[in-house]
Amino acid sequence: MNFEFTEEPTEVPIDGNKSVSVEPKQPWPSAYRGSRYSIVMDDSFDDHAVLKWEHRDLSIFAKAPNKLRQAMVLIGKSQGLGSFRITATGEVLTKVKASAYDNVDQAPISEGWVPVYLGKCRGEIDFGSVDTNPKPPTSGVKVWTSFPFNHGERWSVSSAGELVWNWRDYRFVSAFDHSDLVERYAAYRPNPGRLYITEHGHVWVNVPHNDVLPDKQTEISEAVRAWKTDAESRGDATILRLVNRRLVATSRSEDPADGQLPIHLGHLRDFDDGVIPKPIVDDQSYFLAVGQYEQVWE
Repeated sequence: MNFEFTEEPTEVPIDGNKSVSVEPKQPWPSAYRGSRYSIVMDDSFDDHAVLKWEHRDLSIFAKAPNKLRQAMVLIGKSQGLGSFRITATGEVLTKVKASAYDNVDQAPISEGWVPVYLGKCRGEIDFGSVDTNPKPPTSGVKVWTSFPFNHGERWSVSSAGELVWNWRDYRFVSAFDHSDLVERYAAYRPNPGRLYITEHGHVWVNVPHNDVLPDKQTEISEAVRAWKTDAESRGDATILRLVNRRLVATSRSEDPADGQLPIHLGHLRDFDDGVIPKPIVDDQSYFLAVGQYEQVWE
C-alpha cells in the first residue's frame, strides 16, 4: 500500500484517566515522539523537495508526499520543509515556530517551537532497498533489517515491569497494560532497557551479547546467520551497512563484534490484544522543555 496522508482527528489519552480528540493543526497534548523524517530541498532530484531519513552521514531519500507537504505549508513551515515524526498510531507530528503558528493561543507555550498534530498516515514510504514494514518473525526472532536509528517510538521497560516513555528527566508511563510485550522483551533482554515501536507496529530492541540468556543463544545465533546469509546472497549492501552501523554505534570499542544486536521481537498485534502504547503526560513543564529546540535537517 502506497503512503497516504489524511487530515483527520485522533484520540489522545491525557492525565486524569481522560482522553481528548485532537483535530489537525491543533497543539499536540502528548509526548513528541515517533520515527523521524524530514522534507528537504535537494537539486539532484527532479521534484527538488524530497523526504529524507538521516543518521549522521547516512541519508536515504524517498518521494515527498504532496498532501503532507501542503499540510506543512499551511501549518507554518516555510515551503513545507522541515522534520516531522510518525507515531506508532500513524499520527504525524511536527514542530512550528510559535511566531508562525496561527493556533498558538491554544498551546501550553507561546514561544519557541510548538508540537502540532497534522493528521494520520497509512501505507509505506518507498525508500527503495530499505523496507520500513518488513515481515515480522513467524517464530522466535529475526535481525531488525529496517532503519536502525531514528526509527520508532523509544520506550523503556522499567525494573518494575512498566512500559515508560523517557526524555531527559521526564518519565511518562503508558496509559495501558503491556504485560505480554514486557514479557517478550524480558525473554531476550532480562535487564531494564529500551525498545522501539515503529509506525507500522513493529517492535525491535538492542540485545547486548552478554545479556543473551543461555536458552536463547542458539536462537539469536541462528537469526544472525540467517540474516547475513540472505543479505549477502542478494548483495544487499544497504542492509549490511545499516546493521553494521548499529553494531558499531552500540559497541564500547567500535568493534561490531561487541555491539548490541538489533533484534525484531514481533508486531504489536501479537501482544496485549494489539494495544498500542500511549504515554500520559502528567507534567506540563514538559511542553516548555520540548519547545526549546527543533532539530532541522537540511
